Amino acid sequence: MKRGHFIVTAAIVDVIMGTGIIAAVMTFSSRQDQAADITYHEIRAQYGMMASGITRTAPISLGVVEQTLDLDIGTVTGEIPAALEVGEVLVSPGQQVQKGTALFRVTSDSVQRVRAGLQKEILDTNRTCEVLEAKQKELHLQASQGYDSDIIDGKYAAMTYNSKCGELQKKADDAKEAVDQKQNQINQNLLELTQAQEELVKAQKYLKEAEAAVSDIYDNRYRDSYYYTVYGNTREKAQNMVAQSEEEIENLTRKNETLLYEVDEAVRVYHQIVQDLEKEKLTAGMEREVDIYGSQTASERYEIQTASLDNALQEAEERYQDALRDIRLFDACVVRDCVLSEYCGVLSAVPVEAGDTLGKNDTLVTLYDQENASITVTLRGEEYHAVDPGRAVNISFTEYPGKVYEGRIADSFAAKSDSQGDAYTVKVVIQGDTADLGMGMTGDVTFLTDETKRVLYVPKGAVFMDGERSYVKMRGRNGTIVEKNVTTGLSDGIHIEIIKGISEGDEVLLAVK
Repeated sequence: MKRGHFIVTAAIVDVIMGTGIIAAVMTFSSRQDQAADITYHEIRAQYGMMASGITRTAPISLGVVEQTLDLDIGTVTGEIPAALEVGEVLVSPGQQVQKGTALFRVTSDSVQRVRAGLQKEILDTNRTCEVLEAKQKELHLQASQGYDSDIIDGKYAAMTYNSKCGELQKKADDAKEAVDQKQNQINQNLLELTQAQEELVKAQKYLKEAEAAVSDIYDNRYRDSYYYTVYGNTREKAQNMVAQSEEEIENLTRKNETLLYEVDEAVRVYHQIVQDLEKEKLTAGMEREVDIYGSQTASERYEIQTASLDNALQEAEERYQDALRDIRLFDACVVRDCVLSEYCGVLSAVPVEAGDTLGKNDTLVTLYDQENASITVTLRGEEYHAVDPGRAVNISFTEYPGKVYEGRIADSFAAKSDSQGDAYTVKVVIQGDTADLGMGMTGDVTFLTDETKRVLYVPKGAVFMDGERSYVKMRGRNGTIVEKNVTTGLSDGIHIEIIKGISEGDEVLLAVK
């Protein structure tokens, strides 16, 4: 149920007092001491240390709250709205209720329909959670594997880059070596060609000399046949030498032409490999940077991949918990086909009638909440600054002599400034069980300060006021109750200082209800 918060102003208090609702239900009299059921305890006046206090008297305020049906009961089937059908209204305005008081009786069928809808919501949200949990498990596994892969790639990115570049550089080096080898072969071939040409020149000269010798001895060939034969052989040998040199030169020239072509091809291959090397280096470098960046952002990417599903699962789990909460609240609110009160207080309005249907956020009753009882007083500047906001405040009521309530300062603000100085409004919320408190009661609020002194004191409830007159009650000689005027001083909200009128050891009467 949802609690409405309300600050009762002076004007509203007047209206409430005018209605007579509270007065008709709860009456309190400052003269209950005349009733026969009052008993007294005799309390001795005594000296002791007592903290100084600042006391103000003001009427009590009870917060006005609305009890609403804030369960998200949804729909049971199709478009049929789920709602509680009121069979009988069990309370009326002006009635005082406690927590758990039955407000309305609702039909059993409507209770079953609403509860069935709440149970269906639990099943549906639980099934959604199970599906999302399975998806989350799978996604987390995939994202974790991707994360590990990115980390490993980043770790070995430089090694992978160096390996790829090393392989490419070796291919370029091998191609350059092939060019050098071909060039060396050409150089070797050119050297051999040069040597062959020199041998050819020598052979041609040798042939020329042999031919000249044969020519000179030709006329005497018959007479000098030996030399003619020798010179003829020499010429033939020279001719063979020339033919061999020419053939060798021709072979070397042909081989050199082939080598030149092969060198050109090897140079082309080398340049192509060098060009490919630069491209591959650039590609490998980009891959290295990507792997390093992927490693650096792996955690962030993992979070991005899983965050959406994690959020969806969290929302589903929250809806499931809301569904569980709704059915618990429903079972606490509706018991044995009756809607129960969540507050203690006096009903000011009951807007529900028999035959009505109750749905989400519908107002059930409006009441004066006794658990939110407070008193608002005014303090002057020096008094206000002497008060410790975190310190407990003592509150007493004439209707309950001898009983002291504890209060806490809930709010304070500057109210006004006049010729007497600054004034502050302080709101004190009454703590503990306030079921006995009601509108129309006036309380004495005492703010304790740090100042203490030794004084003669009695319980505050033992001192009575009659206009400007303060007095205590004592037993006379014949046992009757007599009144004795006293002059009072400081009070801590529990005890009050007696300046004049009685002495230490005197027994005063404290009414006990």
